[in-house]
Amino acid sequence: MSTAATSSVTVRRGLLTSRGRAVGIVGIMLVTIGLSIDQRSLARIGILLVLLPLLAMVVVAWLRPRVHITRDPVAIRMPLGSQTCDVVTVERRGGLPLGAAQFTDTIPSSLGQPQWSAATIQTPLIPTTRGRFAIGPVVMRTVDPFGMACRHSNLGHVAEVVVTPRIVDLGASDELGSPGFDTRLSATDAGRRGADDAMVRDWHTGDSVRRIHWRSTAHRGELMVRREEQAWNPSVVMVLDSRAQRHAGTGPDASFEWAVSAVASIATRLTSAGYTTQVCDSAGLLEGDLLDSLIDEPLRPETTLTKAVKSCQGIDGPAIAILGRLETADIDPLMDLRRDRVAGLALVLDPDTFTARRFRGPLKQADEHTHAVAQLADAGWTVVPVKSHTAIDSAWQNLLQTARMATL
Repeated sequence: MSTAATSSVTVRRGLLTSRGRAVGIVGIMLVTIGLSIDQRSLARIGILLVLLPLLAMVVVAWLRPRVHITRDPVAIRMPLGSQTCDVVTVERRGGLPLGAAQFTDTIPSSLGQPQWSAATIQTPLIPTTRGRFAIGPVVMRTVDPFGMACRHSNLGHVAEVVVTPRIVDLGASDELGSPGFDTRLSATDAGRRGADDAMVRDWHTGDSVRRIHWRSTAHRGELMVRREEQAWNPSVVMVLDSRAQRHAGTGPDASFEWAVSAVASIATRLTSAGYTTQVCDSAGLLEGDLLDSLIDEPLRPETTLTKAVKSCQGIDGPAIAILGRLETADIDPLMDLRRDRVAGLALVLDPDTFTARRFRGPLKQADEHTHAVAQLADAGWTVVPVKSHTAIDSAWQNLLQTARMATL
């Protein structure tokens, strides 16, 4: 898709170049010297040198090129970690010869570096952060034939670049299979087994007494609880810990950016496998298209996970949490989230590994985080710790493998 527009100047800047200023200064000096020693010929030369830069400014002001610009594409949507090319074609329609004008696009530093061109502008876009950006307007720089005056004009033409979170390939669908969390269940299987497939698993701390399966408990000699799968419309609830105090690091390597990318990747993977995925952050449920919400997802001022857990109430299915630094006070709401669900899976980030040593928290804070992670595992969650060097796909596969082993 492309768009075309005739140049519409919104900002104009004209100034002498270094050459023009030098010629003007020399001209003033010659006029002064010529008049002081009564050398009129020298003064005339000085006057000519003074007039040349002024004439050059008139030339670039009144004889600037008239151009027509075409941008392809008009709007760009790309995931973080990819790259594309912004192409702007400039067509001359009068004025100075095209060789006397140079063009560049206005590019935010987080997308790339602008380049000057006499006709077609090709700017590589390599985003370093997610978000919404404006590229443009095109800047036209006109110079007189002697290089004494230069004029910059902004051509009113702007496009939008939307950078979504990085999406990581998490593997084939059959790698998601595990009791109570299996995307391989087809509609044929559902029709054969029924819409509510009764299954049992070991009892975990936080499970409701109402879910105890007494027949299996008597048969196995240990507490077993019933879990139900919705074979026709499986659902998953995800929690993104967006509390500012629980993350560390800056830029694309920050722990929060890892968490956002993990949520986007896992949600995309589950959606493609047929799951209905709902995501809650520390402020509540994310409405609308998930990727659009994550593009603008900020760090939140909340200090607890209470709002996130409350927003998850009424959403069935397994719970997947991407968590930052934990404290013991976080365990109770996470136990409430885990209760009555077939599975609870958590990737717990160690924010101190995402920042320089001098910015890390006190040792007491790190010890509390370690203790809280152990408590979360004891509360029935499948927990996998994450450090800065951990790849998202590796963490996800490790989480699924750990969940499978826990059900054996």
